[in-house]
Amino acid sequence: MQQGVLVIKLGTAVITKEGVIAQPIIRKVAAEIAELSSRYRVVLVSSGAVGAGRAFIKSYKGTLTERKAAAAIGNPVLIQLYRKYFSAYHIPVAQALCERHHFSNRPQFLQLKDTFTEFWNNGILPVVNENDLVSNVELKFSDNDELATLIAIGFDAEALILCTSAGGFMDSENNIIPRVEKIDHTLMGYVRTDKSSLGLGGMTSKLTFTRLACSLGIKVMICGLKGKSPFKSA
Repeated sequence: MQQGVLVIKLGTAVITKEGVIAQPIIRKVAAEIAELSSRYRVVLVSSGAVGAGRAFIKSYKGTLTERKAAAAIGNPVLIQLYRKYFSAYHIPVAQALCERHHFSNRPQFLQLKDTFTEFWNNGILPVVNENDLVSNVELKFSDNDELATLIAIGFDAEALILCTSAGGFMDSENNIIPRVEKIDHTLMGYVRTDKSSLGLGGMTSKLTFTRLACSLGIKVMICGLKGKSPFKSA
């Protein structure tokens, strides 16, 4: 029986601290995914390239050009760390930089799907991020929550996990809500609209794409990385 697909998205604030990749987090993620790989074909969508590369940009102010440059520097730093920690579980990793046309153009999407299948058939973990260096403003993903959701939908994923520094779905008073049956305008009104200084998303974004994924039968979990086994419910 073919394994189902599990998409895991890590936000910038989850894996970076003051512009530096938090290696204990990467180590923990590697251990978690290694355990899950016996049950799922996993896709890891990882933010953090800008956070990893911003220290190399003098007087960084967060302009579009600076973000692109920081991402180009940070992506190889990030992938090198993933290779380091996944190698302990004999899992090779492959970098996949995506753009919107990979999902809107069917031949390109099928090519992407075939490549990912080849990765999985060879025990390779695809680590996905947006191709920030060449993505133009009009065609960029709104954030990696959207990218992860498009992958989950396109690959008929069983589950989508959105990891956040907030620790879970948090309302406007910082209370984590353990389970949500329906996402409507009332619920959206309870959500805080702030986001991390390096990321593009936030809780509103996560709920927007959670609603889309759930409407297509995909189980979604919003969680942090604290605790012994944060992905155990997947």
